[in-house]
Amino acid sequence: MLIRRASARDCEAIAGLATAAAAEDGAAAGLDADRIRTHGFGQNALFEIWVAQAKANAPLVGHAVITKSYDVRRACASIVLCELYVAPEHRRGGLARRLMSAVAQRARDLSARELTISTGVDNAVAQRFFSAIGAKRQQAAVFMMSADGIEWLAAEGL
Repeated sequence: MLIRRASARDCEAIAGLATAAAAEDGAAAGLDADRIRTHGFGQNALFEIWVAQAKANAPLVGHAVITKSYDVRRACASIVLCELYVAPEHRRGGLARRLMSAVAQRARDLSARELTISTGVDNAVAQRFFSAIGAKRQQAAVFMMSADGIEWLAAEGL
């Protein structure tokens, strides 16, 4: 298997993998090819994607999506794994681990001191996998604000 950083020509295939990943979770994919092209590439890219394929020019069979962050308390870079997906027919062969190794190499290249991984509370398979590769479970209060909440709060400053 070949693991490499995605290029803009991979957008359609990545969108297909993102749709498959969302479907497994019973959700609709929000990451389409246009959004990937706009937000994943160029000077102001918001995320990076690492892809897996059997060989050059073969179909993509997995991906890892990461964002760069910064820990202000520790004054160091950190990486956030947003999504890890391997097509079902390519699972149980070490591909997810190889994708995570590429993510870890990227984190090291950026001098990141932390790799944040989140997964569903009920996703026991993912939790076992992340534990097996050395990630430690953390308890945290996670707060999320929807677009409506963002608009409401932003309007207070007007």
